[in-house]
Amino acid sequence: MMEAEQQVVMASSSSLRKRKRRRMRRIIRRRRRRNEKRVKAPSSLPNDIVEEIFLRFPVKALIRLKSLSKYWKSTIESRSFEERYLKLAKQACMDHPKVMVITEEDPIREIGYRPFTDIGFRTICLESASLLSYTRLNFPQGFFHWIKISESCDGLFCIHSPKSHSVYVVNPATRWLRLLPPAGFQILIHKFNPTEREWNIEMKSIFHLAFVKATDYKLVWLYNCDKYIADASSPNVGVTKCEVFDFRVNAWRYLACTPSHRIFYDQKPASANGSVYWFTEPYNERIEVVAFDIHTETFRLLPKINPAIAGSDPHHIDMCTLDNSLCMSKRENDTMIQDIWRLKPSEDTWEKIFTIDLLSCSSSRKDLVEPSTPVAVCKNKKILLSHCYSRGLVKYDSLTKSLDSFSYILGLREKLLIFKV
Repeated sequence: MMEAEQQVVMASSSSLRKRKRRRMRRIIRRRRRRNEKRVKAPSSLPNDIVEEIFLRFPVKALIRLKSLSKYWKSTIESRSFEERYLKLAKQACMDHPKVMVITEEDPIREIGYRPFTDIGFRTICLESASLLSYTRLNFPQGFFHWIKISESCDGLFCIHSPKSHSVYVVNPATRWLRLLPPAGFQILIHKFNPTEREWNIEMKSIFHLAFVKATDYKLVWLYNCDKYIADASSPNVGVTKCEVFDFRVNAWRYLACTPSHRIFYDQKPASANGSVYWFTEPYNERIEVVAFDIHTETFRLLPKINPAIAGSDPHHIDMCTLDNSLCMSKRENDTMIQDIWRLKPSEDTWEKIFTIDLLSCSSSRKDLVEPSTPVAVCKNKKILLSHCYSRGLVKYDSLTKSLDSFSYILGLREKLLIFKV
């Protein structure tokens, strides 16, 4: 009994000492906080100087600064500051081009991976092939591995899944995302509850949307009017339909006038010179290019198409934007020669800017030698190419006529979706 009582007394005294130590630590912390000086906005600096400094900060730093001062917050959130910041960011991207590699994350390498809902965003410098930033975001309304992504618009992307109602706008730099209401054809398709085979067929009608900015941001979805998406409320009954998302009213609306040409499903739209461009399906063995003016919301056919493009198999040509100009690429499977043309702003002349002889390229990797889609042009005139079906990135040097592996340096061997930012 005596030993048990002594143990109780010793335990009580030990507990008392611990409480005293915790109380002393709390007192010391309170004293330190009283002696600390609060962070204040530097009132001695003129407002325009403060703004010039902020314009050179990365987005994540600006987010932190907003919480330190009401004045800083109002400066950073002002319309004039946003416009200047975007202008400088675009110039910086031209001087030091970057690409965004977007992937459905791999559960083997990612801790806490959630299937169908986790997307990874990697920003890569083209000059050094170094990883600048990495963000993994969770999208509560999943994609079921049917993920499609728009081109970048001021650093924003639209990610959607034709197989679900998921339509998100996301800013990877700030980790901000917004769920949008489904488009009209998404609602119609789900009413029919198509089978897996019917889904595969219907996806050849819907394809990709375009994310653009006129006075305000817009989403433009042009698609062929087929079995499941014949909406009686649509104002036109042609072969195509177009829905535009208006962010101000948070709703989709149909356009009354749409092209009379069916759109080729396996080609992303390209944006340049205030317009969005799509390839049409071949008609009378000829391909046309449909152009959409983002300000007037009207469609037109491009007046002149390069003859080498117009008579091609649409599976062997690509459309993209390089240095803010509309470009087209054609690859010959027999000769493995790939030519790239650029459209002049007047839209009446095409000029050849690259010829890539893939068989003559020196490369230690045989899998690099295949036709690829142009993504961006570096300052040293090297061109970045994305493998067909997004299996990787390679860089072509026109002077040495060589191909170098790019994304494999970063260990990105899974399916990639690659965008210029």
